[in-house]
Amino acid sequence: MNIVRKHCIPTACISVLLSTVMGNAVGKEVTIPFDPVNFPVVPGPINNQYWPLTPIGASFSYQAKTEDECEFNKLIVTAETYYIAAVDVTTTVVRDQEWVTEVDNDGECDTSTAELTEDTRDYYAQDINGNIWYFGEDTWSWDDETEQCTDDGAWEAGAPIGDPEVDPAQAGIVMLANPESGDRYRQELLEDEAEDWGAVLRLNATASTDLGEFSDCLITKEWTLIEPGEIEHKYYCLTPETDGLGFGLVLIEELKGKTKTVELTDNFPAGLPGDNDANFPADALGCNGD
Repeated sequence: MNIVRKHCIPTACISVLLSTVMGNAVGKEVTIPFDPVNFPVVPGPINNQYWPLTPIGASFSYQAKTEDECEFNKLIVTAETYYIAAVDVTTTVVRDQEWVTEVDNDGECDTSTAELTEDTRDYYAQDINGNIWYFGEDTWSWDDETEQCTDDGAWEAGAPIGDPEVDPAQAGIVMLANPESGDRYRQELLEDEAEDWGAVLRLNATASTDLGEFSDCLITKEWTLIEPGEIEHKYYCLTPETDGLGFGLVLIEELKGKTKTVELTDNFPAGLPGDNDANFPADALGCNGD
């Protein structure tokens, strides 16, 4: 696939390259140019049919279980907005928290051992055509090896980089308004730090989870150039429908040697440390805002 990179000021020229790949040949390439006028001054609802992040206050909870541990994630669409001056776009802040717990002798998740391991503020905005753009994240996590907090992975579109030979970070797209099988798209770009890609595999898949059977699912493949071999398949499903919107992200398959399945759940445990903490990062993470 040919990658087109344009060098100009961030507010004038950030592009996402989409490619439809048929076999080993490129079927088509579509460029979606970035232009701040395509985004409302006050962010409207993110109501893309495949991944509706609405209304304000909506939460989406996920669970994964392996032989040794359980993982819980909660995404909350906050009322907070974040203005990114370098690209002149105001984004919606979606908070993403992650916990790890042990598995007890009965093979159940022992929430009494739960530890908050990551706390993130993601910056999203939907353009007038319905594409969901990703403008960066402020992320904190606890590193058990160093016993310190780290903000590795944090980035912001258009932010200047200390190295003059490295281009500023570029926004990308996490969900297309009109996805087609074979489309490829850049999700984020900060050289050697954030180089994620996505591709549309199918539009007519089904997904089976503990919540039931879902149909009319879009499957994406996501990967990063920084860590080759780490691949995720994500299932975004249209049914059952609520107010004309799809159900959103219901299933993730993480392919890193063994497959780990992450499912949408309506049985999220109460009382996890730092859940919905107004402070960021949450006090339970132990970062103390550093």
